[in-house]
Amino acid sequence: MPMRASERARASSCLLCGAAAWRPLVVGYDRVYARADDYRYSRCLSCGLVALLPFPSAGAIADYYPADYSPHQMRPKRDADKVINRLAIRYFFGVDSRARSRVLRSVFRVLSGRIMKGIREPIGASRLLDVGCASGNLLARYRALGWSVRGVETNPRACAVCWQRGLEVHCGTVFDAPFAGAQFDLILLQHVIEHVLDPIAVLARVGELLAPGGTIVVTTPNIDGMGFARYGSCWYALDAPRHLMLFNPATMRRLGQRAGLTVRRILTEASAPILCASRHYGRMQGATLPPGLPRRAEVLAAAARSKPPGRLYRKLIAPVAALYALSGRGDILEAEFTR
Repeated sequence: MPMRASERARASSCLLCGAAAWRPLVVGYDRVYARADDYRYSRCLSCGLVALLPFPSAGAIADYYPADYSPHQMRPKRDADKVINRLAIRYFFGVDSRARSRVLRSVFRVLSGRIMKGIREPIGASRLLDVGCASGNLLARYRALGWSVRGVETNPRACAVCWQRGLEVHCGTVFDAPFAGAQFDLILLQHVIEHVLDPIAVLARVGELLAPGGTIVVTTPNIDGMGFARYGSCWYALDAPRHLMLFNPATMRRLGQRAGLTVRRILTEASAPILCASRHYGRMQGATLPPGLPRRAEVLAAAARSKPPGRLYRKLIAPVAALYALSGRGDILEAEFTR
């Protein structure tokens, strides 16, 4: 007799704390690529980690990323196209900005959260490693600022795009990458840790590559954010089945500690686009998808033809999302670690 969902959950031990008691949390669906399977997420009753159970095989995981998977596509972004960005690069984000006016650097440090969002100021010798770099969009932005950049990506199609752009990217994992010693001042894992089966091992290996005084930045969805609480299975950042584990601030802190890293800070960020996309899923696809692949494909195709919430709605929801982020319930987690 097949095991029920709760029995399958109990059969797996939690990666973070070793407990084997889980509570079913939500049934997810692939809302991007039509699949006949349902995906059951459970929460560890001991530490709160949320995981897709049972864990899929490596072969199944590879099948979750079709050729047209969005992050693997090239999306150039020219930061110097705007005057304000050019000034920010000159006085704050560029690797030679530290030799310029301290006053203007202070001004742009205050403004940096709104200008060129997601880009960090130079640190150390400005040597960057982007783990899970996809098609290299972020690497290209840092290279344009004067950083020495390298990447790691498991998907061969995405690596081919990086190589076409002249980026130095290892096609494989951080475990077989040809890096030795502590050689990177900034290591980024942007929406990566939720995709891997052993995030502790990945972070521990990344820690070995971090130069003294360097920073590791992990960005991932916040399962305790307002988006999941409001939209459940329609939460855009659930992204079943590609997201294997989902974290909150407490489990992210434990993850870093288990990897032997020092937690510098953990905060949550607002994401109006995630909330807009979640609302669109709820309205056009519904909380549950119908059984059977043909019917699901029809629902997804109809939703793709419909128009998602526009810019006005995003502007209206942004202040509410920002308030939730201040209370630790933003839809995105950003954690900084050191060795």
